[in-house]
Amino acid sequence: MYTKFTISEMILNLLAQNPEKTYPFEDLTSMVIPCLNESIQESLLIQRSNQAKVLDALIMLDNEGFIILDSATDASIITIKGLINISSKSFLN
Repeated sequence: MYTKFTISEMILNLLAQNPEKTYPFEDLTSMVIPCLNESIQESLLIQRSNQAKVLDALIMLDNEGFIILDSATDASIITIKGLINISSKSFLN
């Protein structure tokens, strides 16, 4: 089970790989939470639930200043603060 914090870490790691690139919400969702092999109806319900989890994590990261979430385009980009956060965690591990 994914929590908002593990999803946040995954998002920051993905955005940090190419800090100058913006990522649409749908792309981040598909990269963070792979689609499960379920029936189509179950898959749609799971996808909506996963999108909600990713959106919650994106909003939290934006509020904390780790990313910039453009509400007009649903695209996200990592900030210097987010890069420092990821770098310091990588250094500690």
